[in-house]
Amino acid sequence: MLEFMYPQAVESGIPATEYWGMTLEEIMIQVQANKKIKENELKEKALFDYSQQRLAVFAFNDPKNFPKFEDAYPFLKQIEQAVEEAKTEEETKQETMQREQEMFLAQAQAIKATRERRKLIEER
Repeated sequence: MLEFMYPQAVESGIPATEYWGMTLEEIMIQVQANKKIKENELKEKALFDYSQQRLAVFAFNDPKNFPKFEDAYPFLKQIEQAVEEAKTEEETKQETMQREQEMFLAQAQAIKATRERRKLIEER
């Protein structure tokens, strides 16, 4: 069965070197993901083509009311906001990790100091 699916899987974007190490479920998931990626790329291309045509019509017929870049591509602002939110989430994670590391180091130093005190007490 896997021999039969091999050409279609490679055609759908699964690397030939990885195909034989995958289970049937992994192959199906990867094929569906590759299909979804292609669909999204086509939708994006269609959106850009449509926007470009609208802008060309404005430029030819009514150049005084030509929209600003932000108005022509409003979704770019949403992408920019999403990137900023991801940055703040990453910064929060980094700060949390830094605090946890500081606490861990403080605990390790306390344990080390306790061991040294015990060693001094035992030597007396």
